[in-house]
Amino acid sequence: MDTVERVKELIAPYLSENDIELVDVIYRREAGGMVLRFLVDKPYGINLKECEDLNIYLSGLLDKEDLIDNHFTLEVSSPGLDRTLKADKDFERVIGKPLNVSTFEPIDGHREHEGTLIGVEKENIVVESSGVSVVIPRNKIAKAVLKIEF
Repeated sequence: MDTVERVKELIAPYLSENDIELVDVIYRREAGGMVLRFLVDKPYGINLKECEDLNIYLSGLLDKEDLIDNHFTLEVSSPGLDRTLKADKDFERVIGKPLNVSTFEPIDGHREHEGTLIGVEKENIVVESSGVSVVIPRNKIAKAVLKIEF
C-alpha cells in the first residue's frame, strides 16, 4: 500500500466523526521540498478552525505512525469554489447549478460545454443550455468545474 492510501486509511475515522469529506490527498515534490496536501470540505463548507484542528490531528498521527521517512510540509485546506468535480458526490452536490465542462473529444460538435447540470448517472452527466440537453460521458470529461458567477 502506498503512502497516500495508508494515510487515507488512518485518517478515515477522524473524517467520518467530524463529517469531513476528503476531496483529495496529494503527496509530491514542489519547489520547497515534499508536500503532503489534504483538500477537505464539508456539506456546507469547511472553516479555518476545522482545517487547523485536522492539521494538528494529522501531524500527531503522522509522527506516531512514522509513515514518511523524509522531511515534508503538511498542508490542510479547502479545495475552493473552483474545485474540479470528479466523484459522483461532487456532481450530485451541484445538480441544478451552472457548470463549465471540457471534454477530451468533441461531444455534439463541441469540446467546451457550459450549462446547468440537470442529471447525473454512473456513466454520464447531462448539461442543459438554452433548452438543449447534452449527454456527456463521464470518461470523456477532461475537466468539470462549477461556474462561479458574481
